[in-house]
Amino acid sequence: MTRRVPLDDEQECAFWRTDARAEAAKASRRILIGHADEAIGSSLSLLLRLKNYQVAHATEVGKLSRYVESWRPHALLLDTRLDAASHYAFVRAIRNGDQMGDMLILAMSNIFPLDSVQNLKEAGFDGHVRRPCSVWRVADLMDGHFGRQ
Repeated sequence: MTRRVPLDDEQECAFWRTDARAEAAKASRRILIGHADEAIGSSLSLLLRLKNYQVAHATEVGKLSRYVESWRPHALLLDTRLDAASHYAFVRAIRNGDQMGDMLILAMSNIFPLDSVQNLKEAGFDGHVRRPCSVWRVADLMDGHFGRQ
């Protein structure tokens, strides 16, 4: 097996906010994936399920919103194409809500046109990876966040 080289460039991949909230989620890690591309969302879902995460996937904000309300995930991996037109209104609503403000929200952000890191931070994302991104990289980030190695 080849060694995976970590990325240390904030423009490519970064967590801005990590804290003890992951500890509460250790017993039942639920991850919601919002990705416009069905094949990529399904691939991420499969890999994360193989790593014993509970995973749901949706391709539109309406379905994601219903999942957030009813399923109460611990992490949301969001393709920014789903929320960028509204200036990240969906993410802002989650952050301003009383119940899900502590959910980890990771942006899968555009490389061209480039999603601004500052805009992602202001919207309430906890970090980002640039699309296209290897699915193993996303799984490694979730493992790191939830304390699994």
